[in-house]
Amino acid sequence: MKNTPKKPQGFIAIVSLLIVATIAMFFAIGMLLDGVNNASLSLSSIYYESARVNANTCLEDALIRIRQEEKFQRNLNYSILDNESCQTAIEWFAPQQIAPGIVERLANLTVTGVSHGFTRTFEYDLKIARHDVHYDDGSFEYYNVIDIVDMDELAS
Repeated sequence: MKNTPKKPQGFIAIVSLLIVATIAMFFAIGMLLDGVNNASLSLSSIYYESARVNANTCLEDALIRIRQEEKFQRNLNYSILDNESCQTAIEWFAPQQIAPGIVERLANLTVTGVSHGFTRTFEYDLKIARHDVHYDDGSFEYYNVIDIVDMDELAS
């Protein structure tokens, strides 16, 4: 009789278990990294959208000021929160008399919103019509009507 050495029992089971555990670990790590990447992308998209909201804040404020003032020509810079701000720049073109008591001006308004390093810039072409109202008692008032003619988002 020939004496053959015995193989340890369960060797195949242990090797199989190690292979399955390794594959499961790689799968779990992949899912974890995917979750981290998605969370990072989600936060980036929130900041990107927040930059647009900040730009809209400056736009609305500038439009209110243009409606209220006879001749609005200042650039505005706002600090909204830490790492959040917006800016406006306005360029006026020559006024034109289009009817008695109505003067029309074109303007180019650029607004920029910033949020945590993300910047979005929008450019608006405006048409502002100033209506002068003369009363019988000699008093005078005016009001501005603003039309947004065109809007483009500039590459930021």
